[in-house]
Amino acid sequence: MKKSGQITVFLSMVLLCIAALLGALMESARTAGARCYLRIAADSALDSVMAGYHRGLWERYRILLREFGGEEELSEEFRRYFDGYLEAAGWYPAQMEELLVEEAVPVTADGGTHLQQEVMDYMKYGVWALDFTEAEAGDVLDGLREASAVQETSRLYGTCSGKALQLERTVERINSLQQEQQELRSAGLRQLAAGDGSGFLQTGRALIKVLEEVPGAVADYGEKADALQAELESVYRQVEVKMQDMTPQMEAAAREEYERYQSYTARDGERRGEIEALADLAGENLALTQSVMREAEDVMDYIDSWEGEEDEELDEDALWRPVRRHMEGFAVRILACAHGTADKEKQSFLENIGKIAEDGLLALVLPEGTPISGEEMLGGQLPPAGGSSSGASGSPPGGNSAPGGTPSGASGGGGTAPGESHSAGASGGLAERLFTGEYCGQFFRHFLDETSENEMGMAYQMEYLVCGETEDRENLGEAAARLLALREGMNLIHILGDAGKRAQARELAAVIVGASGLLPLVEVVAVLVMGVWALGEALADVKALFAGGKVPLIKSGEDWKLSLDQLLALGAEGELGAETQEKGLGYESYLKLLLFAADPETLLYRMMDMMQDTIGREEPGFLMEKCAYRVELCAVTGARHLFSLRGAEGYRIQTRIGRSY
Repeated sequence: MKKSGQITVFLSMVLLCIAALLGALMESARTAGARCYLRIAADSALDSVMAGYHRGLWERYRILLREFGGEEELSEEFRRYFDGYLEAAGWYPAQMEELLVEEAVPVTADGGTHLQQEVMDYMKYGVWALDFTEAEAGDVLDGLREASAVQETSRLYGTCSGKALQLERTVERINSLQQEQQELRSAGLRQLAAGDGSGFLQTGRALIKVLEEVPGAVADYGEKADALQAELESVYRQVEVKMQDMTPQMEAAAREEYERYQSYTARDGERRGEIEALADLAGENLALTQSVMREAEDVMDYIDSWEGEEDEELDEDALWRPVRRHMEGFAVRILACAHGTADKEKQSFLENIGKIAEDGLLALVLPEGTPISGEEMLGGQLPPAGGSSSGASGSPPGGNSAPGGTPSGASGGGGTAPGESHSAGASGGLAERLFTGEYCGQFFRHFLDETSENEMGMAYQMEYLVCGETEDRENLGEAAARLLALREGMNLIHILGDAGKRAQARELAAVIVGASGLLPLVEVVAVLVMGVWALGEALADVKALFAGGKVPLIKSGEDWKLSLDQLLALGAEGELGAETQEKGLGYESYLKLLLFAADPETLLYRMMDMMQDTIGREEPGFLMEKCAYRVELCAVTGARHLFSLRGAEGYRIQTRIGRSY
């Protein structure tokens, strides 16, 4: 019987296939496990890197950022942690072949969104006593915008009021020239009647000087009248833009004020013809005066050279009579049109208040004897205010250079995942605005905060966030000016909505203009009075805030401090009493209001400026643009198959990971 080996060969082949299949399955499972192990190792290593957050930023500002000197520093630290996992790989042996820092996103990138996220992450775990709720925030923001629009409108109309009063002064000057002509004409006639030729010549020279001034004064009047009309038209175009932020009531008030100015310029046009005719009349009178003076000189020469008989008497009166008759032809026109203001003292008091607010604001509103910090911000590299800074990886300002799609082996960390686009700028949502302002109040100092000797940096940090100046005194002065503008707008809204106060303003305007004044000028001056009244009350408000008091955002009649008599006293003496109350918002709350209405991106960059300045005084060379909010790396490792034929090539595993705080 013949023996066959077919079954043996078949079984051998089957066993070989089974062994190969088992080896392939085991190698596949091992490779998948290696990828998982390497991803876990990379995640853990990057977690360890991000755990090295800057302690100073956390302790002072409760934000987490990873300071780094460059990509190499991040690579070396990651490699140090990652190598430990490779050494203990066991069934998953691998060697690091390449490590790339794909992106280190600094907190200064992308319009400040990363700092805002850090702030919001911190604030959502806190318990804060907000000045108003998120539901009220929209109305508050609208109110702030309206107050700003009303205040700017008042200042614009105030410019027109100033030009109108200048115009009235010019008309008064013209009329005074006419009155001076009348007085000199009368004096000259009396001198001619008395035969005082030398006295008449002296009076004539004074009269000529006055007459020569008239055309220039009339021309000056014309220029100012044209400038007022042009200014009014320009102002109204700007006011129409401001009306978009006003309620219908305030919009109607702004249009009504424009109509008052239009009424004034229309009536001024009626008197313009009478005034401009004075220039031609002055020219005629000038020629007449010069002619009469020559006649007077001839008469004087004749009298001096007269040689008659001893018993013959010279009739000098007959010689002077035709000279006097010619001089009587000198015509003088006193302005019949209404013009000027009657109570210039009260007018000057109102004008003084505007000058005080511009020139000596801090001296007026700060408590007497208060020292002012002269600290300056450190020079050097600061994050750009209102702009974006490029990342360490060279990404463009305000952009993100992360590749599209989800990378192989990526493990998502906190924040934006790799490949997702960042927003172009900071969010202007009401909640973000509200909580960012509250955060600033918690972590940044201001004028009323007590500063210990050990605290370094600028003393008026919240004021810097509002104003952005590099010196404490400048920030304090600018903050006072902005608080003044805010309160001025809110106070003017109150006045325009109070019929009693509007009536009082018109009464004072009528006193200043006088009974014989131009009636539409009363309305123009009333607008000025209301604006100055709101400004004076705002000065009292800001003084109270700097003294540690409170001021209601929206005032009632009971909250009003300054009467018109007190307003005039302020203009006369330049002194303002400090009345504090416990109702309303304090100084810090008003700074938060200014931050609430500010551009969110600009505010976030100024916050980074202040953080950099403060930390930089303790750690020279510290830069916010070297503080990473997010780090993305790609680790490339090489490995060999364990269950494979000898000589088989190895393979590479690419692991992308990213982490943000």
